[in-house]
Amino acid sequence: MLPSQLPLFICAAQEGSFSAAGRKIGISAAAVSKGVAALEKQTGVRLFHRNTRQFSLTEDGASLYQRVAPLLSELEESIDGLAEQNRSPAGKLRVNLPDSFGRKFIMPHISEFLTLYPDIELDVVLSDRVLDIIDEGFDVSIGNQINEDSRLVARTIYQMQSGIFASKAYIEQFGLPESIEDLQHHNAIIYRPLTSGRTFTWPLRDSNGEHIQFIPKGNLTLSSISPAKNLMLQNLGIAYMGKWHVEDELASGDVVPILESAWTSAKPVWIYYSSRENLPKRTRLFIDFIVSKLSI
Repeated sequence: MLPSQLPLFICAAQEGSFSAAGRKIGISAAAVSKGVAALEKQTGVRLFHRNTRQFSLTEDGASLYQRVAPLLSELEESIDGLAEQNRSPAGKLRVNLPDSFGRKFIMPHISEFLTLYPDIELDVVLSDRVLDIIDEGFDVSIGNQINEDSRLVARTIYQMQSGIFASKAYIEQFGLPESIEDLQHHNAIIYRPLTSGRTFTWPLRDSNGEHIQFIPKGNLTLSSISPAKNLMLQNLGIAYMGKWHVEDELASGDVVPILESAWTSAKPVWIYYSSRENLPKRTRLFIDFIVSKLSI
């Protein structure tokens, strides 16, 4: 049978005294001391060094703490998770979205989500930075780059095809590039994110099917990819971006795809989150909601 005094022992070890443990639990220091003494009697070992100058775990106490604290924490999480399923979803949910993709695909659905769950408080950050969502306190993130982390679960929500594009007017004035080498003679709209400070190279496939990184050259550099479409439509150069940016303009003929045979395959966009089993209900609801809206 699991000793009922174990939570008192673990709390005392974590708080560093019986009085601090009692304040945290809401009982007297004497009650905590009595519970620990009962556990010591049951186990037959002394768990704490305690006198007027010292309060610390004995070797046996430290060994017991290291073994049982994670198990008790897991039990508490399981019980909390069960209770969470029966409560109305509420509380703060921190979400990180890539700027342009988030504005296009996620933000139009936020109103519906908050109408469905008005007690959830969404804290949305729009950033193209690749971040560690656990260390930086985010519950959910969306992106096509993820730090390798066994603590994360990722679900594909979109297949992003990227390529090279130019306005019809630009092509009429400067001609259509017919090879990767031809790109060297065209003005490129360059993307250099502040986070890395390095020019984004264009992933392409050469005539042999080999993957290469083309280094664009031009007289316009942006720290964000968001305005590249508008500047391309002003005939300022060719740009590399997700095809979804220009789908309407491709359909109307105002934008022309360039060297489609050199484009690399579409890459997945993921929604990713902590892999701990007992996700808060608000987190699970948001994930399922976005997957239902963007599922491929």
